[in-house]
Amino acid sequence: MPPATLPPAKMTPPTTNGPDLSRLRIARSEGGTVVRRGGRFAWFLLVVVLGGLGWAYATGRVAVTPKGEAGAPLVETVLVVAPSGGAIADGAKTEERANGYVIARKKASLSTVLSGRLIEVNVTEGQSIPEKFVVARIQHDDYDAALLRAEKDVLLAVARGQELQKSIEASRLDLVRLKGDSAVLDDLVRQAEAESDRTKRDLERNEPLRGKVVDGTTWDRMRAAADAATATLEASRTRVRAAASGVAAWEGEIARREAARATADAEIAKAKDAESEARILLEKTYVRAPFAGLVIRKDAEVGEVVAATGAGGNSRGSVATIIDPSSLEVQVEPSESRLTRIREGDRTLVILEAAQGTKITGHVRQVWPTADRQKATVEIRIALDELPPILRPEMGALVIFLGKDEKPRPSSATPEKPTLAKKAVAVRGGASVAFLVEGGVVRLRRLELGADRGDVVEVLSGLVGGERVVISPTAELVDGAPVRTSK
Repeated sequence: MPPATLPPAKMTPPTTNGPDLSRLRIARSEGGTVVRRGGRFAWFLLVVVLGGLGWAYATGRVAVTPKGEAGAPLVETVLVVAPSGGAIADGAKTEERANGYVIARKKASLSTVLSGRLIEVNVTEGQSIPEKFVVARIQHDDYDAALLRAEKDVLLAVARGQELQKSIEASRLDLVRLKGDSAVLDDLVRQAEAESDRTKRDLERNEPLRGKVVDGTTWDRMRAAADAATATLEASRTRVRAAASGVAAWEGEIARREAARATADAEIAKAKDAESEARILLEKTYVRAPFAGLVIRKDAEVGEVVAATGAGGNSRGSVATIIDPSSLEVQVEPSESRLTRIREGDRTLVILEAAQGTKITGHVRQVWPTADRQKATVEIRIALDELPPILRPEMGALVIFLGKDEKPRPSSATPEKPTLAKKAVAVRGGASVAFLVEGGVVRLRRLELGADRGDVVEVLSGLVGGERVVISPTAELVDGAPVRTSK
């Protein structure tokens, strides 16, 4: 049978909306054959596939394999450690780290226990002040008046006590005089008793001779002498009794005056206590520095009211805040789960965020005895071995815990350089180089090396840290060579 001939294709005029896909249809003979119409769908599917491949390449989900990579050598790589420990070399031990802040262990917000209006403020921020320095003072004229009144009360009480003391001394002198007079009277009484006894014996002895040997005149004279002696004795005894009563009276007066003097002494003590209280209240109008330190904040100005119980309304609770710069330390709050790896006495390295080149060695001074329930952290205080001038309270700091056995690195005033494992350094043309892995190929970088640190070396130029370089590069490895990595 002769081959079927295709009818001439109908020419469809082109449109302005794009290519006419209908021209791709194959016309079949009219003898029961079906004409296929899937050409338009095939083109659509091709466009979708190509677009997906383009998107996958652009987003990195597929990559173009460099020429020859199928047979490229397999290499091991290591990371370049960034300055300040920003990256850790492959296989290196991960250090315990925590972020915290510089604080002062010795800090005081200064105020007064009395409420009053400020009439002096003698400090400014950043000022160093000695101990007992007068930081400020509140209005004190009423306390001055109270102290003056108390001092006068003391003087009055002392004068009254002195007057009573003088009267006591005078009374004691009078008592001595009275006792002297009483002694004289006692002698007179003894003389009168002797004279009375003599005259009575004369009467008794001459009474049998009366009217015989002794005439009446002589007897009468002897009797009169005896009566006179008896009268004199009674008079002396009366005077002695009067003198004894006078002595007793003066002794009672002296006792009364001594009691008054004791009362005066108590009044003096009371007046002096009142004076001391007034002086203490006056002293409380001063705001003094409890220790030598640095003023970090000034909270009030002259004319403002300071309230002892804290700021409220128009009053201030503090005049100034000072710290002891020698007590600066670092406070960190790592999670509870890390507490088992940190002990008091562990060596540390502190890196200040304000100056990444400033590193300070120290040790864990205290691990707080309690945890924070809400944050699940434990506070740790780091004592510093040195206090650089840049150190300020509330500065951010990174603390690296080195443990007890590891020797801490000394602090440095210059920024740390990136470090690279020595086995990643090669020599090409007499220069030190390293091979960076980028996109499946290696790139040669010339290096300027610095200090040797054992297994690693400082990189002064050529690398910045964070790059991945080839370990132990072979002599055949050249710039641009394709490689495969194990990581």
